[in-house]
Amino acid sequence: MKIKTAKMHTISKISFIVLIIAFIAGYFLYIRPNKIPPLNIPKPGNEIPEIDYKVTAKFDNLPTEAMVYRFIKPKNIDIEIKSLAKIFGLKGEMEYQPIWRTYLIKEKIDEKYYRALEYEIDTGRWHYEDSKGLDNDDPQNLPSDEEAKKIALDFLKKNGLYDKRFIYCAVTDSSSGDKITNDYKVHHKNVYFYPEIKGKPVYGVSRILVVVGDNGKIVEVYKWYKEIEEYKKVKIISAEKAFEKVKNRKSSNSINHKAKSATIKEVFLAYWEDAGTIEEQPYLQPVWVFAGEAVTEDGKVEKFDAVVPAIE
Repeated sequence: MKIKTAKMHTISKISFIVLIIAFIAGYFLYIRPNKIPPLNIPKPGNEIPEIDYKVTAKFDNLPTEAMVYRFIKPKNIDIEIKSLAKIFGLKGEMEYQPIWRTYLIKEKIDEKYYRALEYEIDTGRWHYEDSKGLDNDDPQNLPSDEEAKKIALDFLKKNGLYDKRFIYCAVTDSSSGDKITNDYKVHHKNVYFYPEIKGKPVYGVSRILVVVGDNGKIVEVYKWYKEIEEYKKVKIISAEKAFEKVKNRKSSNSINHKAKSATIKEVFLAYWEDAGTIEEQPYLQPVWVFAGEAVTEDGKVEKFDAVVPAIE
């Protein structure tokens, strides 16, 4: 009888150990890889002022859950790089840079200038530049903002580089000098495309940038976003709870550090794309955005927004 009891104890111990091993294996193989890690949203450089926010935004009928998207790791990298090189007419050799984990194709066009394509293997982001075009400080036929926008959009669509999520467009100037000293000069037009997902804007690094130079030439292109796919819907914290972090200066907030009063005029759900690799942050996550206006010490009225992760 004692032998039988000892055997039962041994079997129980073995079963317990097996369960522990199974749990650990499950944690590392499934739970840990699929756990949504905290979202790291950079805080502003200046100190956030202590303010009693006035609120005119409505907090009712806001979502209680949101879709989380998973970033897709790049596949067929060699084929994609060769395709990009063909689009830009690059003829240089492909070189791997292990420190940066990037591929580089660089083509010299004379002793001083070059054209290059750099591709990040951990994100699928890439950057093309024509240094001669970028260094042209005296363009004779620079397009207008609307012309630059059309040139950039046509280029992206023609070459299969446009993602229909990128519906917001802004055009800025690359310039030097000052209008006051009468030496202001525009060198290029920077055309930015920003994305949305099902009506929700994407904050963070997500963008496409096309730099248009003299005579409408494309002199630089950034694909600065990662591909995504639906992951799953999750419960999110309430906007009221997120707003407590804004009031307690625990959010990312673009408000002027000299602001004396502020009004929250709008609250909405958006997404945030992290600047890191897919290994560092595998998911595109929802965030609460509190947008408003602040009045500074000298009476200026400035727009600002505060961003809080929507997943705890």
